[in-house]
Amino acid sequence: MDFQSPLRRRLTAGLTLGLVSPALRAQAGGERYPAKPIRMIVPAAAGGPSDLVARMVAQKLGEALGGPVVVENMAGAGMMLGTSAVAKAAGDGHTLLFTTSNPIVMSPFTMKKLPYDVRKDFVTVAHIGTTSLAMYVNTATPIRSVREFGEAARSAAGALSYGSYGVGSSAHVLMEYLARQLGVKVVHVPYKGVAPMIQDLVGGQLSTAIADLGVPAPFVKSGRLRSIAVTGNRRAPALPEVPTFGEQGIAGMEPFSPWWGVFAPAATAPGIVARLGNEVARIARTPEFVNRLGELGGQVTGEGPERASAIVRSEWDQWARIIGELKDISFE
Repeated sequence: MDFQSPLRRRLTAGLTLGLVSPALRAQAGGERYPAKPIRMIVPAAAGGPSDLVARMVAQKLGEALGGPVVVENMAGAGMMLGTSAVAKAAGDGHTLLFTTSNPIVMSPFTMKKLPYDVRKDFVTVAHIGTTSLAMYVNTATPIRSVREFGEAARSAAGALSYGSYGVGSSAHVLMEYLARQLGVKVVHVPYKGVAPMIQDLVGGQLSTAIADLGVPAPFVKSGRLRSIAVTGNRRAPALPEVPTFGEQGIAGMEPFSPWWGVFAPAATAPGIVARLGNEVARIARTPEFVNRLGELGGQVTGEGPERASAIVRSEWDQWARIIGELKDISFE
């Protein structure tokens, strides 16, 4: 026999519902979330910085949600292959995009035709952190500064090559912007990711490359690669001895510092977006994550959906201006 009054039963039920995790009640109809493994698609090759950071996030996010988060590398087409796959995925919270800023805030202005519309096809989940870019050369060359590279490029009469992690990437745009300032021509060699590009630079197949600070670090420490400049307003903590482009008289390089973020298909329920974004932001701000990202040359921001969305919108305006200054250069 039930000795509870109707009012007492209603109060008890309400309290029980309030104790249920928001993750379990995020989907309409009360369906458990996640109901299956979450795919976190990385539109870059395995072993690169995006892959490494994504796997850190995926492990901790899976623990927080009580279900596996599986990283899936889908490199190709200047990061558009994996990005497009997420844009077309069901908005049920089981497919996420972990990416650098490039396909979200740059590609819309460097590419005439994109297989997705960043404003209509995605919702911003979290902004995780930023990293400086650096210009590297093989230590077999005597080049030790940007100006020395410019002199070598002029002497080589267009024979020097540089690597980037994809057509239309921030590395591609940066190098073309730099070549214009130096008054030289260099040959662009695009790659599907940072790791294979760095391997070719170490092997002597490239003259220089633009990359993050993390993946090339072991080769810099072993003396096989040399960094000659970094982006940003100040020197990177991971490379304190390396001057910025600005310090070497090259203006306008400050914005060329990519960031990592998490996105979901636009139809994803607000409750799921909020839950995911808040968890990812929390994970990013943990001491363990801050230290690990620092080892890769990055700095944590740890912003949830609202602030992260504002950052994305402001960068659309910024890159529209930058790319507008390079109208004569094709990034496709």
